[in-house]
Amino acid sequence: QFYRFIIFPGKWIKVWYDRLTLLALLDRTEDIKENVFAVLLVILVSLLGFLTLNQGFCKDIWVLLFCLVMASCQYSLLK
Repeated sequence: QFYRFIIFPGKWIKVWYDRLTLLALLDRTEDIKENVFAVLLVILVSLLGFLTLNQGFCKDIWVLLFCLVMASCQYSLLK
């Protein structure tokens, strides 16, 4: 059994989960204060990451690892 997950109006993909499992997986927050706070934290992570990379604290492979950590932080905050 699959669920039609709508990406855009008229565009959907098949997801092989039931509706409740899919909603638990995505877990969208309805509280506007929490969403605004999360976006502000994501912006803060971006600015601090930019300043860190701009100062040259990370070199070579550490730049890639630092960017991966920043991306995972932003993903966790926005999820």
